[in-house]
Amino acid sequence: MVEQLPVSLVLATCDKREYLALTLESLVAQTQPAFQVVLCDDGTAGGVEDVVAPFRDRLDLRLITQENRGRAAARNTALAHADGDLIVFLDDDRMAHPDFVAEHLAAAHDGGTGTIGWKRRALTWWRPGILPLGETDLLRLVQRVGDVARLAEPIRFLAPGDVTTDPLDAFTRTELGDEPDNYHAVIDEYGPGLADFRFGWALATTANLSVRRDAVKEVGGFDESFTGWGMEDTDLSYRLHHAGVTFSVRPTAVNYHQVHPLADPNLMLAQRAQRAQLLRNLDHFCRRHRALDAYLFRRRWEYAMSLIEADRLLKLVEGQTSPLLRQELEALYAAR
Repeated sequence: MVEQLPVSLVLATCDKREYLALTLESLVAQTQPAFQVVLCDDGTAGGVEDVVAPFRDRLDLRLITQENRGRAAARNTALAHADGDLIVFLDDDRMAHPDFVAEHLAAAHDGGTGTIGWKRRALTWWRPGILPLGETDLLRLVQRVGDVARLAEPIRFLAPGDVTTDPLDAFTRTELGDEPDNYHAVIDEYGPGLADFRFGWALATTANLSVRRDAVKEVGGFDESFTGWGMEDTDLSYRLHHAGVTFSVRPTAVNYHQVHPLADPNLMLAQRAQRAQLLRNLDHFCRRHRALDAYLFRRRWEYAMSLIEADRLLKLVEGQTSPLLRQELEALYAAR
């Protein structure tokens, strides 16, 4: 029998009302009967009370509102109101497979201290010209709608209630395949247990992650000095890793990222801005930790090496009896 740990799902939201509604619908359809949902609204225009209201009698749901303070602060606020011993992080735009909570709970029961779930993509709402879709996505979309002319106007692929009524059908009708940050090459090389892989923390983002609440509390939660997009969750996972949390992948703990518009309707500008924020936060991450594994992770985002290559180099350094190579590499990467 699966250990009945109290479970809290922690979410932060800002200006994703339509996507949040489908995420909450998916939580109603969970096979795990008991869990808490803690949602922090980080300054959504008009709030989300009307989105949340239809779910209050179907979910153990706690909504906290605050002025916009950023992703790290919003998650810290939600954590402060979470009662569960097991924290499951989920984004506001991710629909959960019916077994999502049960699988994270089972992973904790199996001894997992940090469980990374499997991330897939879904198109729930076609919005012409402003979605970050690739060629394969667009071709699949054309096959789905059957008439290219229909793409001139927005299309909602899921009506209210569809996800709760038949979640598997809803996901089949909207899914676009796996997300790239499942890191297939890493899983192929090391297996889902990530045995002897030094960068498991780099795969652990709040899009789909569970960890014991006491471990999160021990490392101080999210660092609110990270601003903009990216790295606040990886920084948390890095600190959890160095505090002794071991990360593994649970491919059966699945959620579906709803493709949505980025901050700027001009996709090229939005993606450039997002990457600029990420690189700025990467530099901040490296300055805070000043360690070789942090520097090697930054090299991955600079396209200088893969995580597998970073893992091999770190192990090579660890195998040296002299600290000279580590010192030289740290000095080299810190000076960039």
